[in-house]
Amino acid sequence: MKEKVQMSQKPRRTYTAEQKVEAVAIVKQSGKPISQVAQEMGLTESALRQWVKKQRLTKSVATKGHRLEHSKLNPSHDHK
Repeated sequence: MKEKVQMSQKPRRTYTAEQKVEAVAIVKQSGKPISQVAQEMGLTESALRQWVKKQRLTKSVATKGHRLEHSKLNPSHDHK
């Protein structure tokens, strides 16, 4: 019978909201690939990619919500 060998895992690093926002801003402003920014900042590519995606989704929802609020306040302006 084979024994399961547990691989040692590195402790998961945590980042503040400010650190995430800064990293995403660097990606957007620099025009560099996410992989390059992640490497330069000592982040995993997958983590930075998730932060960028989440920021895009959050911004998209906020923009849609703003348009919806605006249309409620100004029914004569039909924003779709």
